Amino acid sequence: MDRDEERREGVTDADDTGLIAGEALITDAETMLPIRELHDALPERHAAHETIDRLGAELSSGRPNADAIRHHVGILRSLPQLEARVVNWWDDPKTQQFIADLSQIGL
Repeated sequence: MDRDEERREGVTDADDTGLIAGEALITDAETMLPIRELHDALPERHAAHETIDRLGAELSSGRPNADAIRHHVGILRSLPQLEARVVNWWDDPKTQQFIADLSQIGL
């Protein structure tokens, strides 16, 4: 392990607020869901593009709301064109941990 990695781990371990861990979780969730792929799977004028953008904005927000994320996911997973992609992302243990952590640390 190099010095920078040790330093990062030390800062993360020392973060009692959970904010650093929360930022890492937000970044993970943003990168796990391929927003562009969701847009590409729909016709250009499909009404769900707005929901995709809202979900992406919520995930990248400084204070993501777990209930809002659940709401957007519910809408998107009901669409046959998106169901498999959204369900695979949503059911991933990393995503579920992200949502649980949001609820726990109050972001």
